[in-house]
Amino acid sequence: MCKTLRLRAWFTLAALVASAAWTSIAMAQAVDGEVSADDPPPPLTYHGLIPGLSTAADVRKTLGEPAHEAKWYAWKMLYPAAGRPGLFDSVHTHGKNGRFASVEAASVPEGLETRAQVYAKLGEPEYELRMPSFSMLDYAYQGVRFFFNPLDKTIGVAYFPHLRRRVPSGSRRLVDLRSLRDGPQPRPEHPAKPWGLKVGVAQVVISPKPEWVNPRYRAKFSIHDDLKARCVVFERDGQTLALVGADLFGMSLTNIQPMIDRTAEAGVEDFVLAMSHDHSAPDTIGVYGYFPAKHVKFIEDQVVACVQKARENLRPVKELRAASRELPMDGARVMGYFRNARNTGIVDPTISILQPIGEDGRPIATIVNYACHVEGVAAGVSECTADFPGYMCEQIRRDGGGQPVFLNGAVGGMVSGDTKARTHHESEVMGLGLASIVAELAEEAQPSAEFRFETETRRVEIPLTNRKFKPLYKLMKRPLNRGRVVTQMKLIRLGECEMVTLPGELLPEVSFEILEHMRGYPRMLVGLANDELGYMIPAYDFRDDEYEETMSQGPATALIVRDTAIRLLEGIR
Repeated sequence: MCKTLRLRAWFTLAALVASAAWTSIAMAQAVDGEVSADDPPPPLTYHGLIPGLSTAADVRKTLGEPAHEAKWYAWKMLYPAAGRPGLFDSVHTHGKNGRFASVEAASVPEGLETRAQVYAKLGEPEYELRMPSFSMLDYAYQGVRFFFNPLDKTIGVAYFPHLRRRVPSGSRRLVDLRSLRDGPQPRPEHPAKPWGLKVGVAQVVISPKPEWVNPRYRAKFSIHDDLKARCVVFERDGQTLALVGADLFGMSLTNIQPMIDRTAEAGVEDFVLAMSHDHSAPDTIGVYGYFPAKHVKFIEDQVVACVQKARENLRPVKELRAASRELPMDGARVMGYFRNARNTGIVDPTISILQPIGEDGRPIATIVNYACHVEGVAAGVSECTADFPGYMCEQIRRDGGGQPVFLNGAVGGMVSGDTKARTHHESEVMGLGLASIVAELAEEAQPSAEFRFETETRRVEIPLTNRKFKPLYKLMKRPLNRGRVVTQMKLIRLGECEMVTLPGELLPEVSFEILEHMRGYPRMLVGLANDELGYMIPAYDFRDDEYEETMSQGPATALIVRDTAIRLLEGIR
C-alpha cells in the first residue's frame, strides 16, 4: 500500500474511533446500565424509581415537572431536595425521553439519616472512603453510595443501576485520608523565608487561525474568547521551573518535547505544560482524524516565548502562601461545580491555591488546582472558548491575584461540571463562582512553615494494549518502545506544596491512593501534564462496555502511574 493510501486508512480508522467515542460520550454523562423487570429490585429506590429500568416518563409521573431541565450530554432535571431548602436532587436520563439513569440526591431517605442506620440496613460496603470533611460508603451492587459529614449525618445519596460491583471481592476496600491537612491553617510561628527565590509571569494567546482548523468545522468556526497559555517561572540559585497552564484539549509528549528542549536550551531545567482539557479548543492531538500541524507549531512558539517573557519579568519573592479546602459534598457532588458521570459521587472536591507574594505584599501569581473536565459549553470544536477556566482566570486577575495559572487535576472517570446547562452563561457562572472561592482561599492563605524548591522527573513506560490507539500514534508520529508508550512524570516541591504531574486523565479512585503518600500542603495532582494518554482506569474497574475504556491505553496504565507517583513521593528509585 502506498504512503498516501496508508495515511488515508489511518485517518479513516481514527475517524471511526472518534465516531464511536462521540456516540458513547452522550451515554457516559449519565450512568449506563440496564436492569430487567425480572431482576431482584434494589434494597433502596429513589421514590420507587429504579435506575436502568424506569423511564424519563416515569420520573415526571412520579415527581412532576422539574424546577429546571436541560440537555447536558444526556438529559438533566433538578428537583428541590426534600427537607433541605436551597439544595437539589439531580436526576439524569438518557435523553429527554429515554431511560432513567442516575440521581445525585441531597434528599435523605427516611430512616437512613446516619451512618449507623445505613450500616444496619445495607451491611458492609464494597468500598469506603474517608476524607477530612466527609466520608463515603459504596454499595455499587445494591445501586447506591452514601455520603456523610464529620458527625456521620447523611448529606447525599447516589442512585444508579444495581447488580454490578465496582470493587471486586479481594480488592482494596478502605482509603482513609482523614489525616491530611485541609481547610484554614494557623499562621506558622516562624514563616519560612524563600531566600533567593524569584518569580516571573506572562501570558500569551494561542487561539488558532481558521485555516488551521479541521476542514469539517472550518466554515462554521468562530472565536468566542481567546485561548491562552498562562505561565509562572520560579528561579533560585540557577534552578528554574516553568509551569504553564494552557487552554488546550490536549497534546502528545511528541509535540511538547520541542518546548521542553527549547526552554532547556535557554536554561529552564524543568518545564510543565498543564492542559486544561478544554473541549471547545481544537483537537491538537489528532484523535478525531485531523492533526493541525500549523496550530501545534504556533502553540509551541507562543509557549516558548511566554516562558522567556516570564523569565524577563523575574521579581524577588517575599513569601509563599497556600490554602486548600474541600468543597461541600451535599447531594453526592459539589453542587454547581463538579460531579462524576461514570461512578456517581466519587469525586475529590478539593480546590487549592499557591501564591508567590512580591516584596510589595501583593500576589505575583495565583496557581489554582482542582479536577474537572472543561466541557461546560456545547459549542464543541466549531466555536473556540476557554470555557469556565477562562472566566475564572480573568476574574482572579481583576481581584488582584496577579497572574492566574490553572492546573487541572485527576479528571478521569468523567469528573465533569455540575452546571445547569452547557451554555456560555452557565460556564461564566461556574467560572466566577470558582474565582470567588479562590478569593476566599487567598484571604485565609498562610505562608509556608518551611521552604523547599525541589524537582524530580521519572521516565515512565506504559504498554499500549488498546489496539484502537495504534493508528492514532502513527498519525501523531509517536514512536513506541517495544509496544510501550514512553512518557514522564514529575514531583515538584515548592515551599510546603507538593505537586505530582500526571500524563493524562487519572480516575479519582486512583488519585486517592496517591494522596495517601503526600505530606505537603497543599497537595496538587496536575493532570494532562506534558502528555495526554487518555483515561487511566483502575484495573479492578476496567470494563468492556464503557466509553472511558475506549479512550485508554489499557488497564495497566493507572497502576503504573500510581506506583510511579508513590515511588517519587517516597524517594524510591
